[in-house]
Amino acid sequence: MFSIRKATKDDAPFIRTLIWRVGINPIGLNWQSFVVAVHNHGIRIGCAQLKIHRDGSFELASVAVVPLYRHQGVADAMVREIIYGQTPPIYLTCRGSLASFYDRFGFIEMTHLDLMPAYFRRVKRVLLWFEKRGLAKERLAVMVWSGE
Repeated sequence: MFSIRKATKDDAPFIRTLIWRVGINPIGLNWQSFVVAVHNHGIRIGCAQLKIHRDGSFELASVAVVPLYRHQGVADAMVREIIYGQTPPIYLTCRGSLASFYDRFGFIEMTHLDLMPAYFRRVKRVLLWFEKRGLAKERLAVMVWSGE
């Protein structure tokens, strides 16, 4: 079993290391915005954050689980912890193959650039450029949670 708690300063090295290890965007890793999943034996096994962008939009980001502890509900619990009690909308970007994971929480993929907040519109445009040239490993999904 495991529990979810707010990150502390002591969690910062774990967060950075795990994010790099799983290959997620390492920009904007502010430990104060993270939750951490901790195994009952005291071992940190996952992290996730709620980022606030300059345009005022909120992003569920940096959801990562130590490989040994995947498929045990850790990411699910962290996502629920982060969105519980939050005011929508909350956005996220993920590999297209992960969109179905976020569907279960009520996130819906956005397809119109003009409806996205500025930050997500910029990210999507860059990735579309790579996709059109066959340079992207996988399609990028921008999703939104409206609290429903």
